[in-house]
Amino acid sequence: MEIASKASLSSEYARTLGVWSSFLAAFLSLSFAVLAVLFSPPEWEGMESYAKDMNFLQMANMIPVILLTFAIVVVMSCVYSLAPESKRVFGLIAVAFSSAYAAIISTNYYLQLFVVRLNASSGDWEGLSLLAMPNLHSAFFALETIGYAFLSVGTLFVVPILTDGKLENWIKAFLILSSSLGLFGALVAPLDQPALIFAGLGIWSLTFPIAMALLGFYFLGIKNGR
Repeated sequence: MEIASKASLSSEYARTLGVWSSFLAAFLSLSFAVLAVLFSPPEWEGMESYAKDMNFLQMANMIPVILLTFAIVVVMSCVYSLAPESKRVFGLIAVAFSSAYAAIISTNYYLQLFVVRLNASSGDWEGLSLLAMPNLHSAFFALETIGYAFLSVGTLFVVPILTDGKLENWIKAFLILSSSLGLFGALVAPLDQPALIFAGLGIWSLTFPIAMALLGFYFLGIKNGR
């Protein structure tokens, strides 16, 4: 009886955390897109030009992204916790890949806020061009694309966990679409085609928050016994 009670309590925690973390992920990913559009840095013309024009608002979109990485790990952990026993392996894979995403992306953006911002503002520009966000040939951009490839693989493994239903089918459709865009970005990034990358990012910025919001309603339905 005690074991069953603890299991029930654990599921309740997972349902509640799933609701809040999914809605939070939707909000944070949408905030990133809005801030990126409102305060986008100028076109890359070298480190000196970027450092002179740089202000904190151009990096404001990095804050919700860092927070998003934590929210995503919680979302995937809740998916794993509530998955049927026969499908829990998919949830475990989703947690593993999303954790790799979180580690890469949070480190990447923290380096921008810490290393790039402080060194650029102090005039120490040597070697910073390989880290600066607007430089599409930088280590930042390479890590960005591979990080979101990890997230894309993780979210794809959520799809087989979901059963067939109207809401579930919509979630699966948006997860597949956003994951495909993330993997597409990682594949085309080395080809130096920024137009393709940003087109995919623009669509992802809509599809991913929708997928997370729908997942929040899915958890809410489970929580309310529907």
